Amino acid sequence: MRVPQPIGDLAAMFDRLPGVGPRAALRYAYWLAAQPKHVAEQFSQVLQRLAASIVPCQVCGMWTDKSPCAICADPRRDNGQICVVAMSQDVRVMEDAGVFQGRYHVLGGLLDPIEGRTPDTVRIGQLLERVKNPDHKIKEIILALDPDINGDTTALYLARQLADLPVSVSRLARGIPTGAQIEYADEATITDAFLNRK
Repeated sequence: MRVPQPIGDLAAMFDRLPGVGPRAALRYAYWLAAQPKHVAEQFSQVLQRLAASIVPCQVCGMWTDKSPCAICADPRRDNGQICVVAMSQDVRVMEDAGVFQGRYHVLGGLLDPIEGRTPDTVRIGQLLERVKNPDHKIKEIILALDPDINGDTTALYLARQLADLPVSVSRLARGIPTGAQIEYADEATITDAFLNRK
C-alpha cells in the first residue's frame, strides 16, 4: 500500500532519529497525522524554535539557548576541573548526579574513523586550547566517555594529546554497576572492577 507523500516524508525524518526504526517512524508519522491540526502546528513551531534558538556554547560546546551557557557563566563552578563528555545530554546526566562542580567540555561525538569522526571533526582542538590557556588555570581533566571501543579510543587519544601539558588526566571508574549480580558480568567488566577497586 502506498503511503501518502507527506506521511512518508515525515516518517523519513523520524527514521533519522537515534533508536527509531522505519516501523516506529511510520507509526509516529501516522499518529501525528491523526491528531488535530493544532497539535501538528505546535510540533512544527517547537521544531522551528529549536532550529532558531539553540546554539553551541562558545566555551564548552554544550547546546544552549544562551552562550555562554549557565554552567560556564556560573562563577561558583571550579575552573580547575574540566569534565570531558561526548554529547550535550551527557552533561545533564552528570549534573543530575550532583557530584561534579567543575566545568565541562563537550566533544560533539567520539572518535570513529569508520563513521568519519576523526580528531578534526570533534572538539578536541578546542579542548587543547582551553588547557593551554594560562588564564583558565586548569589542573585536572576528567574523561567521562562511554566505556566502549569508541570511548576507549577517544580517551586514549586525549590522554596522549594531554600528556605533555601540566594537567592530571583521569577517567571515570568502571566495573560492576550497583544492583548487578557478579555471575552475569562479562570478563571485561570483572577486569575493570578489579583494576578500579578501592
